[in-house]
Amino acid sequence: MNDAGTPEIITRDTSGITIAWPDGMRSRFHNIWLRDNCRCAHCGTPETGRRRSRLSGMALDITAVDGAMSRDGTLSIRWSDDHRSTFASDWLRAHAYDTAPADGFNPRLWDDTVRAAAPSRDFAEVDGDPAAFLDMLRCVRDYGLCLLHGAPAEGGKLEPFALKIGPLQESNFGRVQDLVIDATKQSVANRTVALKPHTDEPYRASPPGIVLFHCIETDATGGGTSLFMDGFELASRVRAEDPAGFAALARHPQRFRRHFADDVDLQAAFPVIALGPGGDIAGVRINDRVAAPLAIPPDDVEVYYRGLHRLLRLAEDESLMLRRTLRPGDVAIFDNHRILHGRSELTLNGRRWLQWLGVDRGDLFSRLRILPDRLGQPRGADSHARGAYG
Repeated sequence: MNDAGTPEIITRDTSGITIAWPDGMRSRFHNIWLRDNCRCAHCGTPETGRRRSRLSGMALDITAVDGAMSRDGTLSIRWSDDHRSTFASDWLRAHAYDTAPADGFNPRLWDDTVRAAAPSRDFAEVDGDPAAFLDMLRCVRDYGLCLLHGAPAEGGKLEPFALKIGPLQESNFGRVQDLVIDATKQSVANRTVALKPHTDEPYRASPPGIVLFHCIETDATGGGTSLFMDGFELASRVRAEDPAGFAALARHPQRFRRHFADDVDLQAAFPVIALGPGGDIAGVRINDRVAAPLAIPPDDVEVYYRGLHRLLRLAEDESLMLRRTLRPGDVAIFDNHRILHGRSELTLNGRRWLQWLGVDRGDLFSRLRILPDRLGQPRGADSHARGAYG
């Protein structure tokens, strides 16, 4: 290491460059990777869609004719095609790829403490203060759920609030779904029967990401308690108890189907448990009510069903449920790729009216990057929207 304590090049050959960092770590960067990631004025920036250079126009065997590291940690390279590139050392370190990839997502698994004191915020404060809004988004990111109280108990108030996160996800149920007791409607959510905790719409290639429920009216004389569960906690328990069963759930696609005659026939096949690049649990699709026949190699059927049976038993474990009776003005906002929600059977004396809508999960993570910039706060560890997309 040089006297300035900056990174330094320790090897440079026909395939790439190895850099030693002040903390003793080393990173190898291939020539073609570096050339492809040049962000100079000529090459442009792909982040803004203004990239002009193209990999198809580069030689795969391109080499660095010379390379040097300045005292401020800037790597300068002249390439065999006579192009010149510079890379800041902090950018290189952040994008080093010779260690296990990480997505920066560090969810806090639920326990009895979380269930006893669910994350909650005041709606007016969150709605009116960008810093409080960012705090709420981080709560959803970390716990998968945030309960808001004190919202206006009026229809139409949820949509402008949700648009602060991102555009709404419209479905065959509409842009905003009114959940009222009406047996003529297709959704089981419009009935009084109990709803086992589940994630919504796993039969879509892109299920609703962030779901918001707004309680506007309720006159339930019995039942109707909302149930929430941490799907990551459930999956983690299966992983600890039955590693082979967990692996089967993460490896094989489960088919889901929603068919309303002459309306929709939605089908998708994805693993019940989605893993991130480092093996972390990134998303779940838990809804056996819309499960279609499984089609996996015969030798794996028994271990798969063993894992799925345990997961679904855990999803019925009342000790793992967070219970809240939503009152007019309450809003529940949660990550549908993580949190299971349900409801106990209810008896109505009058009317129960909730509004439901969804926002793409990627837009929440976009806001988690943009809002700190606006507020002059550090972004912290980056997070990605891998979820249960696959």
